[in-house]
Parts: sequence; C-alpha cells; structure tokens
Amino acid sequence: MLSDSNLQSRTRGSLIAVLLFAVLAVFASTADIQRGAIAVDKSPNDEREYRALVLDNGMQVLLVSDPETVRAAAAVNVAAGSNSDPAEFNGLAHFLEHMLFLGTAKYPDSGEYQEFIDSHGGSHNAYTAYENTNYYFEIDAGWLEPSLDRFSQFFIAPLFTADYVNRERNAVNSEYQSGLQDDGRRSQAILKAILNPQHPMAGFSVGSLETLQDHGDKLLRDALLQHYDRYYSANLMSLAIFGKEDLDQLEAWARSYFSPVENRNRAKPQANAPLFIPGTLPLQVNIEPVRDARSLSYEFLIPDTRMRYRERP
Repeated sequence: MLSDSNLQSRTRGSLIAVLLFAVLAVFASTADIQRGAIAVDKSPNDEREYRALVLDNGMQVLLVSDPETVRAAAAVNVAAGSNSDPAEFNGLAHFLEHMLFLGTAKYPDSGEYQEFIDSHGGSHNAYTAYENTNYYFEIDAGWLEPSLDRFSQFFIAPLFTADYVNRERNAVNSEYQSGLQDDGRRSQAILKAILNPQHPMAGFSVGSLETLQDHGDKLLRDALLQHYDRYYSANLMSLAIFGKEDLDQLEAWARSYFSPVENRNRAKPQANAPLFIPGTLPLQVNIEPVRDARSLSYEFLIPDTRMRYRERP
C-alpha cells in the first residue's frame, strides 16, 4: 500500500504525462508543422523550457525540461483508437494496447518493462479512447533514458507473442465484466445504442471473449498484426518527454530512441456516416442506475472545431 506522499508523487507524475498530451494534441492539430524546431508559447510564470519538433520519420515531439523535477515522464499517442476497430473484431485496438506491453525484440521478457519501471519508483499505464491510443509512464528522474529505450521498442519491434493471446483476451474480458455494474459504463453503452450503427463510435470498444476470437480463417493474432501495421506508423504518433535534463539532451534521446519507428505513411481512420440517423434528434433517454443516484445531463451535437482552436470558437 502506498503512503500518502508516494501516492501523491506517483499521481503527479502520471498526470504530467497525460497533461503533456493535452498540450501536444493542440500542437499536433496545426497544419503548418515543418521539420525542425517549432516555437512554443508559454506563460511568463512558467520556468520550464519547451521545444517542439518533428523527427525525420514524421513523429511529432514535445520536450519539457525542468531541472528541479525529481520525476520524469513520457507518453506516446497514436492517432487511432476504437474508431479503427474492424467490424469482425470489436475491441481490437484495446486488445492491441494490452498485447503491446508483453515483450519486444530487444527486451523479450514479458514482465521486464513493468519490473524496470516499478523498481525505479515509477508507474505506467495506457488507455484506448475513440480517436487515440495513449501509452505513458513516470519514473524517478535519474532513470529516464533507460526507460525511453525500453518504451520506444513498443513502437519499433513488439513481439505480440502468440502464447499470450488467450491470456490477454481474458484480461480484456475481465475488464469488460467489471464494468457491467458501473453506471458510467452503462450510460456510455446506452449512448452507443442510440447512435447511428454505421458510425464507428457506436461500436463495442472494450472487447470480450466473444468479439476477440478467431472467425473461421480470420485469426485474431493475424488481425492484431495487421492492425499494428496499419495504424502504428510514425506519422500518426506524437511523443512527449518531461525530464530534468536540458532540451538538447532530451532531443538527442528523442531522436536516438524514436527515429527508428517506421513511417508507413498511414492515414487516420475516418468516419463518413453521420453520428445520429437524421430525424432522430432531439431525443430524451431515461436510464435506471445501479446506484441510488439521480442526475440530469444535456448533450448538443456541434461541428468539430479542433482545427480552428486558435480562434477559440
């Protein structure tokens, strides 16, 4: 059990990694990114140093230097999430997220990465969202470089060992089962049920033993490998690194460890169908919760404004 101070430190480190990608998502949405360094605006009260750049393989990078930090963190975001699931393998993107941690060509032991992070005061995790899959870790500041070495290998040469496929299917299914009585998960499932079934957001994104299984000559592991090849391309990835080292050192590590990630020149998944079937809105949905709770929420369908974020519409 973690002490309060350790828990706060670990939580703070994880939040740094996640918040870096909140910044990077805005940075990555600009249309004028070129090779080399890009100016980064910051608050005059912020003493950290920042550098944004694009590697030769097309991967976008945000570096943050804080000489006073005792924690370091990094994250990689892949611009494809559950919106990339094939119809016959619902939850495949989430399943891939699980399988990616289980050994690489350079570090084949399935538990090596986790043991290394844990033994140096760190933590790691990942999540699969609708449009993104995000991997991140935080660790004691002195151990950033060897962590980056191990972390980068997920995106260079993962093994996807066949012996672990069934184990991770069960892990994903357990995650699905544990959420059946969670009111947030139940509400999300109901929302999906009223969406246009032709829109990828309506799909079952978690995965289960039923959806993650071989279908005749369509094997789950083959679909996994194809999915990785299709979407885990450097031009669809963003990297954030936070450490005590100066920006030149952080950039050298970013280039050394992440330039080998292959750029397959892939395109992001696109949704062409409308989110709701025309004529179905406005709509009132009543949900009976598991807990004794009451709430009211309104949701409005608006056009995507992310490409106009500088105008703050």
